[in-house]
Amino acid sequence: MKTEMKGYYESFRKSKWFPLAIGIMSIVIGLICIANPQINMESIALYFGIVILGYGVFQILAGLSVKDNQNLKIVYIVIGAIITILAICVFLNLALIGKYLPTLIGFFMIVASVMALLRSLVLFKNGLKSWWAGAVPALIVLALGLVFLLAPGFVGQTFGIFTGVTLLLNGVSGLINFIQYKK
Repeated sequence: MKTEMKGYYESFRKSKWFPLAIGIMSIVIGLICIANPQINMESIALYFGIVILGYGVFQILAGLSVKDNQNLKIVYIVIGAIITILAICVFLNLALIGKYLPTLIGFFMIVASVMALLRSLVLFKNGLKSWWAGAVPALIVLALGLVFLLAPGFVGQTFGIFTGVTLLLNGVSGLINFIQYKK
């Protein structure tokens, strides 16, 4: 497991611009959602599709960069391919996705926050003292993801603001990861 996580850490370091791009995009869209809480669900679905596509491509690239562990390589590529196919489905069904967006975003937030927590664990195991700076926003996003997943009706009523705050936190977490992995 330690070797696998180290391989993930190294592939993540090599693609350091991805968390920066997702972080900035999340912050911008989060601020737009907060400023305009009545934002169109299809617009948010489109953004969600773009983020999922980027995440899927990143997983595939991370898998392709793993050299010493064939199983880990396959896992990353398969997960990336599934996520990329999901993104294409989002693009093809924006109206339908908009209807179920709180649940879908909740699921994605949980997956993304677990991955961020795993990255923080790698930082902790590698002795970086600020490992917690990425873990704290990831825990908050995990909690909000559970709210999205378990109470989509509540989220639907306050979707614009709730989504904006969540995206803002996710963006800050991405920027923190970028800064930490840049070292």
